Amino acid sequence: MTHRMLSFAVLVLAGGLFTCQNPIDGVKIGLKDPIEQGVVEIRLYDPANNPRPTDNRVKVAGPDANRVVTTLNTTKYKVNPEGVLLLAPAPETVLSTQQPFRFTAVVETNGYLTVLQPMVLTNPSRVGRSVRQISQSKPPRSLLPARSSGRADASGSLSGELTATTNGPTADAWRASVVLLTGTKLTDRDGQAVGGPNTLQVLYVPNRYDDALGNVPGGGILSNVAGLPGKPALGSMRVLSLAGSVALELFNESYQLATQLAPAARWTMEINPATTNAVTGRVVQPGDSIPLYSYDTFLNRWQAETPGVVVRNAQTGKLEYGATASRVATYVAAWTESVCDVGPVFSVTSKLANVDINYRCELIDADNGQRVTTFYANVNNGALIRISNQRSGRRLKLRIYDETDAWGKGTNGGLIAESAVGQACEPKPIPVSLAELPVPPVIKLVLDFRCPSGKTLDEASLPAQIITQYSEVGKESWRSLITATRTVRNVASFKLQTGRRYDFRASTDGGATWPLRENNYLVEQSQWTLKINLDSYCK
Repeated sequence: MTHRMLSFAVLVLAGGLFTCQNPIDGVKIGLKDPIEQGVVEIRLYDPANNPRPTDNRVKVAGPDANRVVTTLNTTKYKVNPEGVLLLAPAPETVLSTQQPFRFTAVVETNGYLTVLQPMVLTNPSRVGRSVRQISQSKPPRSLLPARSSGRADASGSLSGELTATTNGPTADAWRASVVLLTGTKLTDRDGQAVGGPNTLQVLYVPNRYDDALGNVPGGGILSNVAGLPGKPALGSMRVLSLAGSVALELFNESYQLATQLAPAARWTMEINPATTNAVTGRVVQPGDSIPLYSYDTFLNRWQAETPGVVVRNAQTGKLEYGATASRVATYVAAWTESVCDVGPVFSVTSKLANVDINYRCELIDADNGQRVTTFYANVNNGALIRISNQRSGRRLKLRIYDETDAWGKGTNGGLIAESAVGQACEPKPIPVSLAELPVPPVIKLVLDFRCPSGKTLDEASLPAQIITQYSEVGKESWRSLITATRTVRNVASFKLQTGRRYDFRASTDGGATWPLRENNYLVEQSQWTLKINLDSYCK
């Protein structure tokens, strides 16, 4: 059994597992419980993998902005060094569908497009969002930004033409343009005018590189597509061939987001002359119509749109696709196929129970033996592995390997089981037996709070939660480990292996900061006891 002694001071843990500097002015570690109801976790990421900016400025707008706080019940909003912003309703707020809590989180950064994330909370569940933070000068190669400014009067009507055109890093870069005519009326989701100085942001995804679909919402899957007005819904669809995508965002100086444009904006994008119609197999030509879909990020809703047409630009000689936008949304021009929301489904039988790691799976096309996709899934006894987004009639089978997402190959290392053949769209479970899969070793973690002689532990003063994460040594690639609470201080995980070294860190404020840390720690045995001495937890 491994024992480690944690000797805390008010601001510094000296000589123990974790070293700590408290970044929260006037707050003792663990003595101020974080808000846990209705927490919004916004995780910013740069798809171009530029260094994280350090000059983020956070603002909150919207109807309930004055009741938005941090998880420590302050208004000192901050994006942490890992790009995470944690916000929550003030503690006295009641969340319900009858009175939804509405606000917009805003992050402004020099040299980046403004990030706006509207939120509507109706229950106390934690909500997570991954949001792109796009550099204007160093965007990813398959995502080209543009930004321009205009003005609207009090009725929301534009005082002049508002245009934005993307510019790539090279002279031959493809371009997209959006034009809103003078007098265009801007309204928000509630039908209110969006007046005053405004900003138009545009993101263009040209079909020039293999990674283009990764920058389109859904990554090539269009879920539950609504039909054109008066037409039936189209169901879920998969992109077979992408022509390109243009996304619009329009807001005023109060960060009020416009959603409706009247008359509709006109937009064009240059398209790859090698773009192929996946239905006919023919290279696109002037006069061709390409199906068009829009995606509303706020509603998480796909909608079929009136298709645009390909023309050849008389000045540049390049092929262009043009369409209109009556709503502020992401517009995707692509050929698609219908897919199923669920099916096949595989039911697991194994010796595993409450194992918190996932095992490598391969989905195989039973007709040609080719691998369709690779993923990791929970294989505890009784688990259901649901396959989605496959076309009807496809015959598929599942292979499961003794290889985890936590520490790689297990005792057996290779293929453990292969299922019978299942049909796409069929929800009836197909059994998969993992009788040969051994139960992995478990690591037990015990948080043992100690008090000086003559004092006893004041359990009520303990942190409501202690969240722990681990990483490979020096990688700063943090993954969730376990969460301990005031009353549950003995926990277990299968994510670690004895004999290996890890970096560890812990948070007592819900993940806003990680002041407790130990690098290059060797896990020597299967029980790991942390003895914590701190008078603040005693009475």
